[in-house]
Amino acid sequence: EVEGKQDGFFKLETMKVPYFAERSSANEDKCKDQCSNNCSCKAYAYEIGVGCMIWTHNLIDIRKLPSGGTNLYIRVAHEELDRKDMKLVIILSVIVGIIAIAICTFFAWRWFAKRKAMKENSKVQRLDLGEAYANFSTEKVNPARLQDLLVFNFEELANATNNFQLANKLGQGGFGPVYKGKLQDGQEIAVKRLSKASGQGQEEFMNEVMIHKDKVF
Repeated sequence: EVEGKQDGFFKLETMKVPYFAERSSANEDKCKDQCSNNCSCKAYAYEIGVGCMIWTHNLIDIRKLPSGGTNLYIRVAHEELDRKDMKLVIILSVIVGIIAIAICTFFAWRWFAKRKAMKENSKVQRLDLGEAYANFSTEKVNPARLQDLLVFNFEELANATNNFQLANKLGQGGFGPVYKGKLQDGQEIAVKRLSKASGQGQEEFMNEVMIHKDKVF
């Protein structure tokens, strides 16, 4: 208010009202008074069956509807009431708000979609690895041949090779592709990933494991 002149309200018809309204049972006239007497009030609306709604924070997600909707009264300074471009200013503010929400929603959707795709890719890789080892039985291997070998789980090898990135691929062997990697302790390793399409047998695989102990299979 300036020099005793009260703020006024600019009427927007058939609107979708913002989120986070503070509601009361006041009638339409008293609803207006409640907003006028509250310095933090930015807008109010009254709807039969719903009651009085006032907003003291940012007006989030307001837009004009083709039909229906509610009359929304935006609080403006007294000197702004007679400005002919006031309606344009408010409409532009509403449009900018809608665009901002749409952009945030889009980037949030992209982020969740990317995370979901990464999880699905990791799941497929685990399934492929399981199928590749389906016909491999350590029960048929002499325990003496395995006692000097370190064992790593799939997650450790995936982290070491940055999820088997193509940029880390060193070449292609008889059992599958070979990747360079680095363990958490900084040790550099070569990881040969068993391919389910490999035509070599278990004995040949174990022979290669024993010969190349510097690699991880």
